[in-house]
Amino acid sequence: MKIFFLISIVTIAIIVISRNLIYSAKKNLFKDQAAWSGKDIKIKYSSSREVSESNQNNNYLKMIAEESKIYLEDQSAKEENETT
Repeated sequence: MKIFFLISIVTIAIIVISRNLIYSAKKNLFKDQAAWSGKDIKIKYSSSREVSESNQNNNYLKMIAEESKIYLEDQSAKEENETT
């Protein structure tokens, strides 16, 4: 009887802990989904930045990566200016 009681307590503890882990994993995975759903990303270019001109020899993925890098740098600069 003591063994059955001990196994029941351990099983319930494992279920509760796994439920909490699954809940926190879902929360962390989908926390930004609500913030991004339905929004368009608008990229603004400043005149001080140079973006490579497109021609037929350029790699489009490289161009997208460069534009994304410029956008992220601008966003981080804005965040730094807001905090100071």
